[in-house]
Amino acid sequence: MIPRKHKELLHSIGEYAGKLGLKAWVVGGAVRDFYRGRDTQDLDLTFEGSPEAVAGFCIKKWGGEKKRFSQFNTYRVKLNNGLKLDLVQARKEYYARPGALPQVSPSTIKDDLFRRDFTANAWALSILPKNFGQSYDPFGAQKAIDKGVIKILHDKSFSDDPTRLYRAARFAGRFGWSIERNTARLMQDAAREEYPLVLSRERVRQEFVKVLEEKKLREVFAQLEKYGLAQFVYPGLKWNPAIAKGKDTQAKIGICACLLGAAGEEFLLHLHLPKETVHELMGAWVVYDGQKSPTMPMSALQTAVVRAVCPGLKRTALEPCFVKGRELREMGLSGRKISSNIDRFCKLQWQGRIASREQALQYLER
Repeated sequence: MIPRKHKELLHSIGEYAGKLGLKAWVVGGAVRDFYRGRDTQDLDLTFEGSPEAVAGFCIKKWGGEKKRFSQFNTYRVKLNNGLKLDLVQARKEYYARPGALPQVSPSTIKDDLFRRDFTANAWALSILPKNFGQSYDPFGAQKAIDKGVIKILHDKSFSDDPTRLYRAARFAGRFGWSIERNTARLMQDAAREEYPLVLSRERVRQEFVKVLEEKKLREVFAQLEKYGLAQFVYPGLKWNPAIAKGKDTQAKIGICACLLGAAGEEFLLHLHLPKETVHELMGAWVVYDGQKSPTMPMSALQTAVVRAVCPGLKRTALEPCFVKGRELREMGLSGRKISSNIDRFCKLQWQGRIASREQALQYLER
């Protein structure tokens, strides 16, 4: 089942792990994708024992960089060939409270698979030379994939980690799979009991960004709305075809802000985005919400956001206002009279009633 393109690398890692006395597997979504014949550049590797030496071996053999997450004894390795590896010590997880990051302890591959989000991802293939590619499927991953079913491994899954609610919606939309009856019931219960509210805004933002990165965005949003999960990102958030017009995640977030109308500013602030990103997207929202042309040049991102929600807008509507404050001062205006007239001209320009600087100056003279 392991693709030819990954066999040599995984065999080498397994051989090195075996010399250290470690058991080693490729696990999770990578195995799911192998089975479905899908290409993947992200491989999750699990070891019974510390993966520290194996991470160093990978860097030495193929080149790249690594990052250690000490809390979970995990190493993230980015190889020079573009492959991404997560090397993890097999572990048990315990959640002190809903939504908290788990407390972990070393354990076996079975316990490690049991902590996975869904049965379809609880599958392991050995990468040791003596049994390379041997399947270990204690929870019916192959069966779940064959049936196209999303099923959690235990009934406390969503209370332990509410981000799994959003993963279920993403997988259902991405793969066109159905959500198993008990899992669907528990998703509805979790939304009704407001489990996502225990998550930090940063974790909610991370899940929402992953949603926006999905290719089948409309289908994923349909799942979010079906199970009442979009409201926890922000109340009133719902699907609109304009969102799909965004070329990247930032543009899609800006489009969502505009579609939320007066609540768009609060939406942007609640996502806890970098200040620079908030400032730029806020500029697009201000123009759209005010329905008037800007006074300063707009960035490419701001222009793309506004055009996505206003596809019929004239080109000149997003150019800086044709009338400048100095021209109004030269006419003897000052203070609020300048600002009110600038605001007036911005609205006329947005509406297309003024389409050039010449028209603006003629209007000003009249």
